[in-house]
Amino acid sequence: MMVTNLCTSPSSTITLSADRWVDITTIQNEPGTKYWVSAYVNVTGGTISVRGYGDLIASQRVSYAITASVAGPMGMYYSVKSGNPTVTVTSILICTWDEYQANKTLLDSIGYFNGDTMPQA
Repeated sequence: MMVTNLCTSPSSTITLSADRWVDITTIQNEPGTKYWVSAYVNVTGGTISVRGYGDLIASQRVSYAITASVAGPMGMYYSVKSGNPTVTVTSILICTWDEYQANKTLLDSIGYFNGDTMPQA
């Protein structure tokens, strides 16, 4: 089984900004293609809602499917529910939905994923 991580720097730390898309990879996605995104989201100082996932009040791994609507780098978006949160993302995995489905059991069991152990695009 092989999954190609479309995130070029999966272990880097990216700081998100409220109410705007922030790029989490430089690879261009294809409009109409469904992707699997999994990342560790560190939330301090408040509660947020991550588009595609839902509400977060603590740091945790979030995973969700998203279909690209425009060509461009994959991004993440959150809105503030309460407080004044600082939000960072690391340990990122982005692959196509088909790759995820073919390797679902393996990928769902990797709770410690840091991105550095898979081939990268």
